[in-house]
Amino acid sequence: MNEELHEKNEQPVSGAVHADADASRVEIKQQPVQESPCVKTRVTVDGALQKRISKNARIILLCAMILGIVMLIAYIALYVVFEEGIVALEDDSWLDLLLWVGAILFAFGLVFFITSGRVNKKQLSIAFVNEYEFYPEGLVINDYRAGEHVSTARLRYSDFEKIKESREFFLLYPNRVTVYPVDKKLLSEEECAQLRTILRLPPKKKK
Repeated sequence: MNEELHEKNEQPVSGAVHADADASRVEIKQQPVQESPCVKTRVTVDGALQKRISKNARIILLCAMILGIVMLIAYIALYVVFEEGIVALEDDSWLDLLLWVGAILFAFGLVFFITSGRVNKKQLSIAFVNEYEFYPEGLVINDYRAGEHVSTARLRYSDFEKIKESREFFLLYPNRVTVYPVDKKLLSEEECAQLRTILRLPPKKKK
């Protein structure tokens, strides 16, 4: 009789131990897991980077500037010819158009090169580093200046006005004048493919 009581008393103790173990397992499952970024990279934002980003625009504006110079030279030559009476001219409106278009192209290109040079000098003196952490729904941007963390920005991809890919960069525009460049030279092919998927960009065409 005593042995039976002893056996019955042991059963609840054994059951309590298993219950505690199950509770412990439940707690472990409920602990939040820190999500790691799909892609993590950093970019030093300075004058050299600015020149790389604006390289295509600089080429186009340089061509516009050269074309403007050619048109102005043509205007001067034709004006002299017509004024000297070497060739008769009935309607000189196109000559005025040649002058104005040439002047606008030259002035536009010249202003761009002057202002971009000033911007690059300013950026060289305040170069900073952007560290990007890309997640499925958005990205985190950590800003470092002189090696010290300055700020953190958390943005959803829907917050960007435009996102595009160039030959050297992924370019994220929160507005028309600001851009966050992501240097593709610092990424592997796999990471570039991941970013195209995350940013909903078309896949790279195979050559």
